[in-house]
Parts: sequence; C-alpha cells; structure tokens
Amino acid sequence: MAVPQTSHILREVIFAPLEHGGRTQVIFDRLRNAVALDVFKDGEQLPPETELAAQLGISPVTLRDALGLMREAGLVETRRGRTGGSFVRRNGYDPVEHGRSQLADMSLVDLRDLSDWRISVAEASASLAAERASDDEVDGMRQHVEAFVNARNSASARRAEGRLYIALAAASQSVRLTRAAVSCIIDYGPLLSVAYRNAKLRKAIALHHEALLGAVRDGSREDAARAIREAGIEVAHGLASQKTGPIARSKS
Repeated sequence: MAVPQTSHILREVIFAPLEHGGRTQVIFDRLRNAVALDVFKDGEQLPPETELAAQLGISPVTLRDALGLMREAGLVETRRGRTGGSFVRRNGYDPVEHGRSQLADMSLVDLRDLSDWRISVAEASASLAAERASDDEVDGMRQHVEAFVNARNSASARRAEGRLYIALAAASQSVRLTRAAVSCIIDYGPLLSVAYRNAKLRKAIALHHEALLGAVRDGSREDAARAIREAGIEVAHGLASQKTGPIARSKS
C-alpha cells in the first residue's frame, strides 16, 4: 500500500474532527501548528468559516473565537468584502515562544507521557525502516541528517528532524504509522524549538542521527530503534531540566 504524500497527511491530521467536542484553545493550537508546519503558506487564505468548522466538527462560534486568538497573535489577517476572508501571516509566528508556552502549560507527567509516545512511534518507524527502506529512501534520510547537522538555529533543526522522522515512517510502508508520526511532530514539534536552542544538545542528537542512518542502511532493526530511543530520552531530559525536576530515566 502506497503511503500518501506528507503534505496530504499533515492536512488530514491537522483538520481531523475533534473527538470530544471543540474548545477554542484546542482549535487555536491546531491552527497555529498548521502555520508552524507550513501546511498554510504566508498569505494563503483559510477555508471559509462554515466549511472549516464542519471539517473540524465544531461550531462556527468556537471557530470564530479561535480565529480571534489567531488575529491577536498576529497569525491571521481578516479582510472584509467579496474577496475577503482570513489570510495566514507567518511572520507572526515565533517558534520558540510557542514551544515555551506549551512547555509551561505541561506538567512533568504530561511531558513524560508525550515524550514516551513520540519515542515509541519513532522506534517502530526506525525498526521497520531498517527492514524495508530502499537505497533512495536512505539517501533521502541522509539529506535530512546532514540538514540537522548544519542547522544554525532551533527552528531549522526542528524542521530537519521532522522531515527525517516522516521519512522513516514513510519507509516503514505503514500508512497508520506515518499518520502517527505526523501527529507526534504536530504535538511535540514546538517543544523541539525550545530544546534545540541548546547547541550542545543538537550536537549530541546529531550523533544519534548518524547512528540511526547507519543502522537503517545496514538493516539493523535493533540498532535503529536504540538510536531513536537514546535520542528521544536525551531530548526529554533536556526539556524536563527546564521545569521543576527531572523525568525518571527509563531502565530499558
């Protein structure tokens, strides 16, 4: 079964109906993540409010409130008239501030739970990719690893790693796993903008990425999963250190 294009999966996950009804802050977070992940380009018009509300499974009132928060944050501009609507403004997005606000709102238990989920999905992707990735897919992963090594700031490091993780999931040949990987990138990505401000941490993670690439190339499922797990744990501890206490280390 062919895995859909990443851009299609991103939109699918971002705009999936909410499971437990709509809250203004949840919708705001989703739309802000869509801007962060380049789902919408600068100046692109959002779908009409009634259409977008129906797609998300929420009331038009909740959507309008969320769009109001987007305007306050400088992420959208609303124009009136026949050619009016809500238009994305990417220059209003601050990835580090986004990550800081998300981290501040999370408890250590929440952070550990989200980190565990991210590591588990990435481990499964890496393990299957080591078994199934083609030479061309490995070459593509190498480009993302090199982009991470050469990243000069946390935002570019975050983007490079996100593309690497999606490439791993795509190489697993599992549509469900790829959707889960994209969900992880959506939920965890802002935190990486905070974590990867630490250049020392970026260098350490780059070594894990190199080990991961070698393991996938050599077809070693265990080594690929280990490289992903060690990288994920190191990032999680880096984030936990910015709160009130450490995340308990895994015994595995």
